[in-house]
Amino acid sequence: MAKLARLLVRIFFRSVELEGGDNLPGKGPLVVAANHTNGLVDGLLLMAALGRYPRFLGKSTLFRIPPLWPFLKFAGVIPVFRASDGATGERNASAFATCREILARGEVVALFPEGISHDELSLQPLRTGAARIALDAAFEGDVGDVQTLPVGLTYDAKARFRSRALVHVGKPAAVAVWRATYQSDSHRPCASSPWTSPNACPR
Repeated sequence: MAKLARLLVRIFFRSVELEGGDNLPGKGPLVVAANHTNGLVDGLLLMAALGRYPRFLGKSTLFRIPPLWPFLKFAGVIPVFRASDGATGERNASAFATCREILARGEVVALFPEGISHDELSLQPLRTGAARIALDAAFEGDVGDVQTLPVGLTYDAKARFRSRALVHVGKPAAVAVWRATYQSDSHRPCASSPWTSPNACPR
């Protein structure tokens, strides 16, 4: 899928510039969070530009589109069931479990915290999914060395064929420094939550 993504990106864009590529950790569990202004192209661009293959979370409604479904499965996209689509939080237990397994193998999980693709000039309100996945893996799954990585995607004319794109990789941040804050947070997930272990609740 990474090879296909690189081919499609090379065809569509005249040039793709990678800025801050040295910031990308070469190994270890990583949660990538990127802005989302160009629909499925954003995912393809990250697959093509990053040196490591990311497993994306995507809204479950995408899997209802017949021509798209095989590519989502081929890419290993993890379906997420959103409350705005009428789903309950319990349906995402398997998504969180899958993310924890991926990170435990030292691989990459990627998502778009805005939760929507948009045409606005600024970021839209961020959802908590990226933080929850990183914290769950580090402190409930005992996955060591989990890091988060911000990535910015910029297009000069996103809908125009042979336009240009910029992928800006920010500085990685270790999740371990948040352990004390996480353990003292009364709002963190409890045992009733389907994606955490029984010791998640305060005693």
